[in-house]
Amino acid sequence: MASKEKRGLPPGYDLHIPDPESSKPVQLGDYLEEVDAETPRAPKPVPRQQRGETKIIEMPRPSEGHDEVPPAAPPEEAKPGEAKPARRPRRKHSGPARKQINATPETLRMVDEIIDYVQTYSVQKDAKASEVFHALVLALYEARESIDLSEVPTRGRWGTPTAKAFPISLKNAFQEAIASEYRKNRR
Repeated sequence: MASKEKRGLPPGYDLHIPDPESSKPVQLGDYLEEVDAETPRAPKPVPRQQRGETKIIEMPRPSEGHDEVPPAAPPEEAKPGEAKPARRPRRKHSGPARKQINATPETLRMVDEIIDYVQTYSVQKDAKASEVFHALVLALYEARESIDLSEVPTRGRWGTPTAKAFPISLKNAFQEAIASEYRKNRR
């Protein structure tokens, strides 16, 4: 069995502080006043090369069989009076573009119900929200020439009756345009 070590201060350790020392304020030294055992030495000066002498450094050459990559050209700087060089075009994303749509809880509930309706009553039981939304936008996009926004009032401040009526007015204009486009294509 392992023996337990004795807790506390080691024997012979004394915490007695003489009275005259305990009444004085503590004097802390400044870190700049402290002297290290080893002071750092100044670096040795590098001897200057004599005129005419050049130091040649040989860089390793790529082994044979490897294709050499030419060094990149430095970026062109615009001179005073000239236009700056054109920036590199941004790289296109490989996936679908993303848009954020802020929706009220009621709108989210309606979207979920539409998706559920499509999944329940269509032959495609795993229809996705993006597909349903694409179909809605496609219907409106095809009817865009028939959209009459002259009757849609301005939105107004948040919380006012006109602000609450704005989406409904847009919906009415969209419905009329889609119905008009449908009747026109049906003939």
